[in-house]
Amino acid sequence: MRAWVGSIAVLLGCALQSQGARAQQAVTPDPIVQMTIDPPRIVVGQQTTLSILVLAPNYMTSPPELPDFQVRNAVTRQLQSVNTNEQRDGVSYAGVRFEYAISPQEPGSYAVAGQSVRIKYAAEPPAVRDVNLALPSASFEAFIPDAASTLNPFVSASSLTVEQDIKRSADPLKAGDAVTRTITIRAEGTPAMLLPPQQFPVIDGLKLYPAQPKLDDKVDGRTDVMTSTRVDSATYMVERAGDYLLPAVDMGWWNVGSGKVEQAHLDAVPVKGVAAAAGSTFAVGSNEERNWDRIADFVTDHWLTALLLAVVAAVLAWFAPRIARRAAMDFHRRHTAYLRSEAFAFRRLRRAIRHRDAGRSYFALLEWLPHVDAASPSLTARDFKAAARDPELDRQLGALERKLFASRRDPARWSPRDLLRHVSAARHRLRPRAGHSDAAGLPKFLNPVGTSHVAAHQNRRPAR
Repeated sequence: MRAWVGSIAVLLGCALQSQGARAQQAVTPDPIVQMTIDPPRIVVGQQTTLSILVLAPNYMTSPPELPDFQVRNAVTRQLQSVNTNEQRDGVSYAGVRFEYAISPQEPGSYAVAGQSVRIKYAAEPPAVRDVNLALPSASFEAFIPDAASTLNPFVSASSLTVEQDIKRSADPLKAGDAVTRTITIRAEGTPAMLLPPQQFPVIDGLKLYPAQPKLDDKVDGRTDVMTSTRVDSATYMVERAGDYLLPAVDMGWWNVGSGKVEQAHLDAVPVKGVAAAAGSTFAVGSNEERNWDRIADFVTDHWLTALLLAVVAAVLAWFAPRIARRAAMDFHRRHTAYLRSEAFAFRRLRRAIRHRDAGRSYFALLEWLPHVDAASPSLTARDFKAAARDPELDRQLGALERKLFASRRDPARWSPRDLLRHVSAARHRLRPRAGHSDAAGLPKFLNPVGTSHVAAHQNRRPAR
């Protein structure tokens, strides 16, 4: 007997253990979010990679929603994202790995914290879970090497070149001519925003016109290597003759590959402005005199044509004011007629309804109703509802009137959209169509039919 009782106890224990194991397996694991920054310490201007791994059990029903990772005093750009699948503790996870490149502008400590990601995944298909998970914080440090502490501004890159282009509007340069200096910086491994702007000094005798800089970043799709370009240009206009010099440009930069400071140099550009020729002013005057002589010769040779043109101009000058006044009066008459028309009244009604102004809409409706039927200028809102025979229009107008004039609030609200639609429909039904008024104004017996007391051919001689 005791043996039977022991066997039953063992079986019950095994059953309870198996049910507990099934209950544990039935619990769906939570999503996994990881965030890392590598390398944690970089040179100012270089990039560190922020990597975010988002995993969900089973599969995701939509891509994860990540925040905008904008770090203060740093340039951030998104790199490629890769789909991934993993097995963890016997559970299949599907997810996405996101990467961002962060390039700090100043030395110091930077942190990415207080962010969250939204995930939608099929925990127990077809059921979908929507959760917001907090991202772990991550930080990195940016520094300037001691050997480059004297650089101002500090620029770091894998490679950097500086070029200049000089364009002159004339040769030699005289007063009013210009020379344009363009400086182009090309770098690899740093954003164009971090390349230093070029300063164009003010030079006495030359008028300076700087242009807006042009920045361009290009990223290799296979290697994610960035090549940046910055173009600065300025135009110097010669104000007076003299010898001028556009100064040389020297720029130091930190080569992250060699770990040394390198120099980029542009030579100075001499600019010489010469005096204008002594007879240039007289030559211009001579050309103007020659032009007037040509005009006088043309008038002399074609005096009849010139006289006809003068007569036409005089006639136009005489009649132009009358034509203008007549056109203005006609425009004023047409405009006044339009302001009194049904179309203008309905336009004001439509504008008031679209602005959701109950008071303006109701009184604009009352102003429009007399224009609907010219035969009934005293048409009221009640007459309009009776003629329209539209229950929805009655309901909308009733709600509008209760909103304006009722002492208690009515739970039924007026809908500007529905009111405008039903008023427009009633307008098309009730408004008289073109041509009906003309037909109604014709005599009732325009061509009377019947026997006439006068012979049809009386006092007429037959044609021969």
